[in-house]
Amino acid sequence: MSWTREIINKINQSTTIQNQPFDENKTPLQDIPLWVVTINNHIYLRAGKGKESKWYQAGIKNGGQIKVDGQIFKINYRPVTDKAEEQNVTKAYLEKYHGQYPIDMMISPTCANATVELIQR
Repeated sequence: MSWTREIINKINQSTTIQNQPFDENKTPLQDIPLWVVTINNHIYLRAGKGKESKWYQAGIKNGGQIKVDGQIFKINYRPVTDKAEEQNVTKAYLEKYHGQYPIDMMISPTCANATVELIQR
């Protein structure tokens, strides 16, 4: 299932989204507000602590959900392994969050290596 233009627009107007990866029992972990970017109809997140982040590990393993404008969307987290795609996400972060703290961390190699695309279920 692909994201609607309406949801993409709402995400583009938001600074953060509420990210809730699932634990092993498919119970949402705590709400984690994260910076979010889009490229065309694709939605991306990055883990501030890299691949060691608890939410990153749980999300890759168990899926999760996000909240956008009061709506909940079940998602899978697809690790981004293509370096060109990763660089495009870095550019999107720079465009959207230029001058904000902690942009330097979010474009660092550690965070870039922990980029995921959100795939709607």
